Amino acid sequence: MTVRYADSERRWRGIAAAPGIALGPAFVYRLATEELSRRHLDPDVSVDDESRRLDEALSAVRAELLALKDESPSSVGSALGKIFDAQVLLVDDPTIRARVKEMIATQRLSAETAFAAVVGEAQQAIQRTADPYLREMANEIQAVKRRVIHRLLGVPELRDLCLLEPAILLAHTITPSDIISLKKEFVLGIVAETGGKTSHTALLAKSLGIPAVVGVGIDLRVVRPGTRVVVDGFSGLVIVEPRGQTVEFVERKKRRTHSPWPKRLDVLRDLPATTKDGHTLSLMANIDLAGETELVCAAGAAGVGLYRTEYLFLQQGSYPTENRQREVYRRAVETLGGRPLIVRTFDLGSDKALPDLPPESNPALGVRGVRISLAHPARLVSQFRALLAASAHGPVWVMVPMISTVEEFCEVQRLWAQAREDLGRRKSAIGRKVKLGLMIETPGAVRMAPELARRADFFSLGTNDLTQYTVAVDRGNARLERLHHYWHPSLWRQIADTVAAAHKARIPVGVCGEMAGDLLTTAPLLGLGVDSLSLHPNSVPRMKSLVRSLSFAKARQLAARILRTETADDVCTLATNFLKGAPTRERFQHPNHRRR
Repeated sequence: MTVRYADSERRWRGIAAAPGIALGPAFVYRLATEELSRRHLDPDVSVDDESRRLDEALSAVRAELLALKDESPSSVGSALGKIFDAQVLLVDDPTIRARVKEMIATQRLSAETAFAAVVGEAQQAIQRTADPYLREMANEIQAVKRRVIHRLLGVPELRDLCLLEPAILLAHTITPSDIISLKKEFVLGIVAETGGKTSHTALLAKSLGIPAVVGVGIDLRVVRPGTRVVVDGFSGLVIVEPRGQTVEFVERKKRRTHSPWPKRLDVLRDLPATTKDGHTLSLMANIDLAGETELVCAAGAAGVGLYRTEYLFLQQGSYPTENRQREVYRRAVETLGGRPLIVRTFDLGSDKALPDLPPESNPALGVRGVRISLAHPARLVSQFRALLAASAHGPVWVMVPMISTVEEFCEVQRLWAQAREDLGRRKSAIGRKVKLGLMIETPGAVRMAPELARRADFFSLGTNDLTQYTVAVDRGNARLERLHHYWHPSLWRQIADTVAAAHKARIPVGVCGEMAGDLLTTAPLLGLGVDSLSLHPNSVPRMKSLVRSLSFAKARQLAARILRTETADDVCTLATNFLKGAPTRERFQHPNHRRR
């Protein structure tokens, strides 16, 4: 909803996705299909020239699609090939081409306007059919439409643009690769129409310290490029053309929030996160880039609990070589000085799209995580070899995302053994403190936790995805954000089952999702028996302060009560009331996570 506060100041409310506040000029990116209006030919442009421009664009797109088909990975090449074949057929369709040219000739419409109209009609007709296969084809038509119109208008993709000065980036959709490809120092803040609090884009923005608000119902057409915009990643507020008093307020808030943690917490840096009655919880840190390990040490974390290596891929737009990976991992291990580095193998797919994968109607349930890794076993073995080699310089734990079956993990173990044998033949050293574990992210994996625990060295609960699959809500769907939270009783029972299975097999289990960084969930997770929490480095000092104020015995009683609840409201209330009674100075009000 738009609220006009003054003639020149407009405010929108969205989802606070990454903390921080920024003020700067707007850089507005709109897709060509959004900018497209009904355009007619200028009097000096001939119909033949416009038809020729259409033919050239279609030929260029056809060549692009065939090139993409040739570069398709062999393991899923058949499925990809069918997609690209269907798109090429659409580009070659003589009926569509003739219809577009007819509109150009009779109505003197531009090629992009005529093409959008004709293909749009076909799209709508297919979407109205009852045949699910045909409705799926509407997505392929949309992909071709966008590609052809971009070609005709000469509009580059967001990732191909280059910011020349610091700006607030506003767009309908912003992907992790978009953020990675832009110069971080020039991205003051992010505003996206789509996305949720736990989307990978939001997590990356948070990790990079870029204030972000997503799921904003903003009309990008009313935001002129260069217009001053405020992004408040604490409250989820976006202000366009702020007035004098607003600017002063923003500047004061920026100064007040500049320090990541109060100085009084520095004294905790070298102390363990041990409760008053002597139970120690390991507090680790999440990172996206190897260079963040210095911040991990400065925050007093026990190590890295989640290193998302896919951003190494997204930085350069392709799989990094084994030598490049080995060097990056080695530097991270050495910086940690003996603290463990827990590395997640490439977790690509879903909203971290690969250029050589076809669009999927439901990517969260598609080819992602370990499914891509097993489709490219040579790449996974290469990453394993690089990590095993890095383990010679310090403790390295490797975990594989999105495991949902025992068979998948058995295949991962086979490839792990192959990587070890390869290094053995090369006479390369492998550290003794190296482990292979997996992420529990689906209800199916929870049910199989006893069987998986017998095969793995450790578990890590990926609570963002586990929540998504438990409540059946896409984590990037802003319209259903109110349902995507971790108070659902089923989620807590799954965590308890996972911990029980892990401990029965004598392996540790950690939590590394957004849940791990929320002060409200600390006591229940502690009480359920998780061994470690991994959160943003800046949050570690406050979390350590909280843990040292808690009683493990009382946390266990709280966890037992939560496991008997029937509603999310009850879980949230129990956790909130418990923390109100804790002798802590830390803030725990999280309006976005409270009862909804």
